[in-house]
Amino acid sequence: MEVTWFSSKEKVGQISLYDSNMTLNMVASVPFEAAYKVQVGMNESGHLVIEPVSKERFVRGDMDEYQLLPIQFKKSYSRINSTLLMKKIAAALGVELGKNPLKYETKWDEENNVLVILTGKEGK
Repeated sequence: MEVTWFSSKEKVGQISLYDSNMTLNMVASVPFEAAYKVQVGMNESGHLVIEPVSKERFVRGDMDEYQLLPIQFKKSYSRINSTLLMKKIAAALGVELGKNPLKYETKWDEENNVLVILTGKEGK
């Protein structure tokens, strides 16, 4: 008898974009647990990218400190707060952000050490 077991653990990373912040579920948050700051950008495919930045790398002083943002952790999620960042993201994606979130799946890019937010056709 073949059985497919259901898991109560969430396996898919997800991010919610609001007008003032981005909220990552715990699956998407895991790679940032040791991060001192994060850097947010967009790749050539039009997907958002979040890179963890260690304190050691930050202290070296070779990064633009205005591109680095704090990430805050709670029990079941993490959050990056910045209204200015969210305005730039909305403009880059051609979307309107508000109190109701836009939700996208995420995937960890092991090779480049970044979280990719699937904002293209793969997103929700």
